[in-house]
Amino acid sequence: MISTRFRRTPVIAGIIFLFLITGAALLYLDGFRQITPTEMARYFPTREATVLYLNVSAIRSSGLLDKLVGSTVGEDPEYRKFIEQTGFDYKRDLEQVMLNSAGGVHYFVLQGQFDWEKLRNYALAQNGTCRNDFCHMQGSTAERIISWRKLRRDLMALASARDEAGASAIDRRDPEQTPFAIPTAPVWLHAPAAAIRSTEALPPGTRLFAKAMQPAERAVFTLGPEKDQFQLGMDVICRNAEDAAALKAQLENITKLLNSLIARENKTPRPDDLSGVLTSGTFDRLDTHVRGRWAVRRAFLDSLGGG
Repeated sequence: MISTRFRRTPVIAGIIFLFLITGAALLYLDGFRQITPTEMARYFPTREATVLYLNVSAIRSSGLLDKLVGSTVGEDPEYRKFIEQTGFDYKRDLEQVMLNSAGGVHYFVLQGQFDWEKLRNYALAQNGTCRNDFCHMQGSTAERIISWRKLRRDLMALASARDEAGASAIDRRDPEQTPFAIPTAPVWLHAPAAAIRSTEALPPGTRLFAKAMQPAERAVFTLGPEKDQFQLGMDVICRNAEDAAALKAQLENITKLLNSLIARENKTPRPDDLSGVLTSGTFDRLDTHVRGRWAVRRAFLDSLGGG
């Protein structure tokens, strides 16, 4: 008669084997899992930074990717050379990207389809250096060094910094509370106080709004679909409720002023330029938060591609 001990051995071995197979499958599938924006944000070192997120896959599906950046980037000789040597084309292979920028140091986390061997050969051909999954090469200026490393098969850490170790600072960290709520929109931008006060690069029509927001602590802007058009959203966090009330009043007054100036010239806001966007603003306040919404018609986004 076979003992109970020996009868149980195949069962126990089978259970262990099943756990091993399941674990291996989960690890394999994790390499293809769509990472969330919250998870992407955890890869960056803690610092007060401008953060930009683009769900490139969603933008591509909307038909706007080529209109907004396809023609200008696609015609760049350096970009065409990069595609030829690495096989990577953001219009086809990139799924999503997050940028974390502060103090002249730019960190990126990119999800997409990468040919790591071709990327490695590209770096070496540009007189760069590669060690295992980490590569670095000279950037477009003498003080910039581009570095990248493989986080997983479909995830890249990329840095533009002053030293060759930039991408090593991008790594998975324990969950922690971000200073702002991560939006669900396919495109969003977080601007800390320092970025809000830098208005030189903004289009002329938006500077009045930006100047009004300068006392704020931070702002989050979102862009996403809304019925048959798009909506630009804003959430500005002020130091106190009094500042928030004053900001809401200022934004409403600026919007009224723009509408009156256009009407004075016997014109109407155009859906294909900034006048149509900025004059559509509506605002509300909740404690220290001021929220704004602007209608963005597809004609305006199409005009950006044409310009």
